[in-house]
Amino acid sequence: MATGHNLDDEAAVLFGNTLRWQSEYLARQRPVLPARPGFPRKIKPLVRLGEREMAAYCVLRGIDYIVEECPMAVGNKHIGYKEALNEIEATSPGAKQAFYFGFLARAVDRFADATPEHAEAGDTAACTRCGVPTTSEICAFCRLLEKTEGAEPVHLTIKGKRVDA
Repeated sequence: MATGHNLDDEAAVLFGNTLRWQSEYLARQRPVLPARPGFPRKIKPLVRLGEREMAAYCVLRGIDYIVEECPMAVGNKHIGYKEALNEIEATSPGAKQAFYFGFLARAVDRFADATPEHAEAGDTAACTRCGVPTTSEICAFCRLLEKTEGAEPVHLTIKGKRVDA
């Protein structure tokens, strides 16, 4: 499964996980995550590109995009982490890239024992609503569905054509 996470997203998540020393999350802070029981292989092909680079590409290619943060992200700490990293980046260009890729090169393997593959059996169970493996009673997707119940769909326009997302 490919996701659209970019450098800004990954650096912000890494920053938050480092602040709280969340070992399991730090262990899985990679651009490629292997498949494991109940979870597909995941890749993040855009991790080398920042939000501004992606926006510039969209402008050059005539692709409409949404500038605002996801309305479901209100209160999300990662938005604050992105803002803090943007301030650092403004005075020290390349800081986000150095932080994220420095972590990948020098530290991510130190957290290998914290990955679910090394966790004790029973750390994951089936979601009580949909049955997919999760580390909590209700999986993140079902929690998101619960949060968005009744929300209006998002409509995108790409090259003048409306696309429902």
